[in-house]
Amino acid sequence: MKKKKQKKNELKKQIINFLKSYRAIIFALIIIVIVLLIFCNHLMRSSKTYMFSGKSDYITILNGVISLNYDVKLLEGSDIEYINKQDFVVTEYKIGYYIDKNNTLMPLAIKSGKDEIGLSLKVLLSEISAYNIAEPYHNNTYFTKEKIKSLENGLYFIIEAKTVDGKEILDKIELSLSKVSK
Repeated sequence: MKKKKQKKNELKKQIINFLKSYRAIIFALIIIVIVLLIFCNHLMRSSKTYMFSGKSDYITILNGVISLNYDVKLLEGSDIEYINKQDFVVTEYKIGYYIDKNNTLMPLAIKSGKDEIGLSLKVLLSEISAYNIAEPYHNNTYFTKEKIKSLENGLYFIIEAKTVDGKEILDKIELSLSKVSK
């Protein structure tokens, strides 16, 4: 019994001596550094940034950004410049960004509407700020997990509209999407 107690006391002394030594501080610092490196690696991997641009007969899109990081998911649709010489007055429209999921286009950020009198397509495209989305990371309204995974398959900007005289406009642009983060 005395031997057990003596061994226990000896072990206690060794632990106390270790904790008083500089080795304990170095060991603790190494553990802290490892934990911080793992955390930083997680933050870097959870952050994805894409830039996109594209051009068609109707519009030019430059410097669009999608940023998916630990705090917020963001789509900054850039300024959309209407470049067609002829402006159209549309009574129905559905305009926006789509993601390709298994060869099916899923809406990401779209704006649609009807107007019996008609609206200028040029004005609609220049005034639309509905393509700027910011949502908290844990919110899955616009950027669901399946949409984020499908982003690698392609990003499109589509204009579907019907003019006052019944002509249908369909402009589908496959945007050039570049990943600028790891």
